[in-house]
Amino acid sequence: MIPDSGRVRARRSLSQNFLIDHNLRRKLVAALEALPTDTVLEVGPGHGELSELIVGEVERLVLIEKDDRLFDHLHGRWGDRDDVEIVHADALEIDLSKQADPSGALRVISNVPYSITSPLLFRLLELRPAASRILVVVQAEVGRRIVADPGSREYGALSVGVRTRAEARLAFQVGRQAFRPVPDVESVAVVIDPFPDGLPRDRAESLRRLTRVAFSRRRKQLRGILRDAPEYRLPSETAEALLSELGVDPSARPETLAPDMFVQLAERLEKPG
Repeated sequence: MIPDSGRVRARRSLSQNFLIDHNLRRKLVAALEALPTDTVLEVGPGHGELSELIVGEVERLVLIEKDDRLFDHLHGRWGDRDDVEIVHADALEIDLSKQADPSGALRVISNVPYSITSPLLFRLLELRPAASRILVVVQAEVGRRIVADPGSREYGALSVGVRTRAEARLAFQVGRQAFRPVPDVESVAVVIDPFPDGLPRDRAESLRRLTRVAFSRRRKQLRGILRDAPEYRLPSETAEALLSELGVDPSARPETLAPDMFVQLAERLEKPG
């Protein structure tokens, strides 16, 4: 346990909210299901609230911490251990695959700063080799969007982006009182199990372009989106024929399209001939 005298004050500019509920921390680490032979990558470890339950239980623990004060704190706790690597860096700016470099399975855990949730998730899903599990604590609204099904109000670009690369499910609720400082919103723990092969970079980029275009116009029909969006500008007849070939109703709206169908459509749009 970390005494109050050893705590670093949270920085609002970094969206820091530290986990103080010990039972919840144990529940999160248990949901990671890390094995003794695994490498665990933790992004934004804070004071080490989750790390202290993982140290010594896995082959290697890699901590990525941007805050210089927290990096010093973590280095003071575990800097002399051969099985712990503490990296002073922004997780959005470094090659996480090189930092993790697992000899066995890789698992990721993070109490994600809300301000970087989406970009961090996609960077984690691009890890190669793919992580066998990613466990994140995120804003409840974002968690519902990640696991949303087609046709639901929450379904959107984030849902498609994650679920074309992984299986995802809500694990459990995380109340506001589990954090200090107390955030304004509720949180959830999300378990994400990436597919081993993932998506090639070019396919991921074409998918990202399509979902961005489609869900920014989610009230429009797909035929009209492909016709009017500057990124595509397809003639109406071409758009209708392309969608029909894929078995998609040209009058359908984006939120009705399944994740795998977005992948197929994105691929055809890159090679419309």
